[in-house]
Amino acid sequence: GRIALVLGDAPAALEVLTRAVAAAPRDAEALSALGVAELATGRTEAALEHFQRAAALEPRVPERLTHLGTAYMMRGDVARALKSYEAAHRLAPDDARVVGDLGTALLAAGEPARALPYLRRAVLLAPGRATLHSNLGYGLQLLGDLAGAEQSYGQALALDPGLGSAWINLGTAQAARGDYDEAERSLRRALAIDPSDPRAQQNLADLAELRRAKGGPPAR
Repeated sequence: GRIALVLGDAPAALEVLTRAVAAAPRDAEALSALGVAELATGRTEAALEHFQRAAALEPRVPERLTHLGTAYMMRGDVARALKSYEAAHRLAPDDARVVGDLGTALLAAGEPARALPYLRRAVLLAPGRATLHSNLGYGLQLLGDLAGAEQSYGQALALDPGLGSAWINLGTAQAARGDYDEAERSLRRALAIDPSDPRAQQNLADLAELRRAKGGPPAR
């Protein structure tokens, strides 16, 4: 089942891991892996139940708590997600993923100032992870530090040029400081990576509206 997940075949993973949990209903690893497969196939309620069971069986394993936090986040329950990530952080304060998850949960809770120390620490713990740099950039952007945000997005994209969310965030930062041409180029890079991404499409539409409001040339 885990191999199927790695290969991107979530339906196959779901089928196999369901059998695994039926055979070993108190195996926390099996429950957790099944939850991941359920998240990947859009079954967030079932995933939440299995992550809750896994965390109850192994409450001192940080991964159980971060998975539970992710399920809460996907269901829009930021407060419970934050509690799960905080509990994981108490167990593993030097784990970059745990620290980064707590920081992003604080961003989702509308607390960028509280999030920033965690986002910075996550980057220090794992400087080679592009998503951590991008998340830091977003925190800086929310706090009005556009130059710092663009620098962090640039570091993220140097590590992973295919990270569409970083291109989108970079584009919104560039637009916020009035560089519409650069913003358009960044957003079109994101759209080229994933033509179906509604965030890139919406931000390009918003940029076109900004151009019209400012009396500038239309988007190319």
